[in-house]
Amino acid sequence: MDMQLQEVREKIQDAELVLVGLGDGFQYGWGALVNDERYREIEREIGDDERYAWIVPFLQKMVLCREREERWDRAYQALRALIEGKNYFVVSLCMDDYLYGTGLDEKRLVTPCGGFRKMQCDQNCTGELYEIPEEIYEAVMRYYRGKLPLSALEEPVCEKCGGKMRFNQLGVERYAQEGYLDQWNVYTKWLQGTVNRKLCMLELGVGMSYPGIIRFPFEKMAYYNQKAFLYRVHPRLYQLGEEIADRSRGIAENPVDFLVTIQPS
Repeated sequence: MDMQLQEVREKIQDAELVLVGLGDGFQYGWGALVNDERYREIEREIGDDERYAWIVPFLQKMVLCREREERWDRAYQALRALIEGKNYFVVSLCMDDYLYGTGLDEKRLVTPCGGFRKMQCDQNCTGELYEIPEEIYEAVMRYYRGKLPLSALEEPVCEKCGGKMRFNQLGVERYAQEGYLDQWNVYTKWLQGTVNRKLCMLELGVGMSYPGIIRFPFEKMAYYNQKAFLYRVHPRLYQLGEEIADRSRGIAENPVDFLVTIQPS
């Protein structure tokens, strides 16, 4: 792994531009939540009652705000060290928002699957995004701390149409793409500047979920741009086509573990 990592590092340093794609294989594992005794109590209390399913994303956001796991911190620190000082862009399918707050330039990030930063009406009745209602968030936290009964929680609703309010994430009934489109336009403009230039692409944990966002476009750029090179790091789906064999390399590793090796133990 060390030799492969050194090769990636050297290729990135030699490149004029660096494009990073983070797939669902880089998604935060929620270990801090699922191993939490109080959360397991909540799971048992809620059970299969769909009326309270909306609470879980609030608890996920709580974990992201309260604590970050060392393994993911080290991986993102290593990624930042790899691309620091380069003309880079990061496209992430992860919906955990872990990417934000890592020190990477947010003007060079796009997360087309959304996250926990805004909420939307599940019917997307106006195309608007909303701030997270503090009173709802605080009520869920009080419930988590055992200071409020489950029956006292009220699901947030859209003031415009009465629809259910959800975090702006792919999977909502009518996902509001307005949450990422402006930054996606910045990304597509950045891509225009990669034509016929030395471009190093690094896929980390990109499988077959939404392949039209990262996997297929990255392969296409490696095919058409003779100066491009693609690294695909994935424990199982690391394979690449013969047509780009001379401008790509598959690395059969867990992407988080792969990056963590950059940092001393």
